[in-house]
Amino acid sequence: MSILKFQINGISSIGVYLAVNNKFGVYPSTLIKMAVNKIKSVFEVPFYPLSINNSNLLGVYTASNKYGMIVPHIIREDELDALKLISKKTGGSYQLTTLRSIDNAYGNLILCNDKGAIISSLLSHYKKDIEDVLNVETVVFDFADNYLPGSIGISNNKGCVVHPLTADEEIDQISSILQVNETDVSTVNRGIPYLSSGAIVNDSDGIFGEACTGPEMMRMTNVLKI
Repeated sequence: MSILKFQINGISSIGVYLAVNNKFGVYPSTLIKMAVNKIKSVFEVPFYPLSINNSNLLGVYTASNKYGMIVPHIIREDELDALKLISKKTGGSYQLTTLRSIDNAYGNLILCNDKGAIISSLLSHYKKDIEDVLNVETVVFDFADNYLPGSIGISNNKGCVVHPLTADEEIDQISSILQVNETDVSTVNRGIPYLSSGAIVNDSDGIFGEACTGPEMMRMTNVLKI
């Protein structure tokens, strides 16, 4: 297991630019080689370059687990072709879906792992499509008075950390949906409640924003068991 505190483009919001699951990870095509090598050195899964509609905001636009990935319909054809090649390298059964929702920042709208998915009420009409590609039970659930579950939470198959204002009964429901042993509250990068903006994790490894404090790191790594 490896963890790293890191910056991308001089900022600690590494989860905005990167995405990872238990099959592979993606990083911006424009990222410098030194940063790419550092990221690859942390994770055991392979990482691939990608862009979404010529954007580097991969963590914002994509939601994924080991079964599939959801991307917005604004993805260019050449980018989708590159993603299809990546999916073939996972073994051929990996699913890809483009959704035509107006609200298309799926990394912010979907909180998922390999056991379950929590989606924003903004995506309620796409529940079946999301369930099919991620191959897990999918529940529409807004918590902490927020409709961006993917933004205010980060999960692997062991645990989940969520916004500090998440109620105890909501924490219990999140643990049940995602089938994790523990869910607890935390912040990233010195008090920011948008967890996914400041970290990327899978079951084995993680990269956290350079600005994360010691207590934040301890809480997140303990809950996520990495």
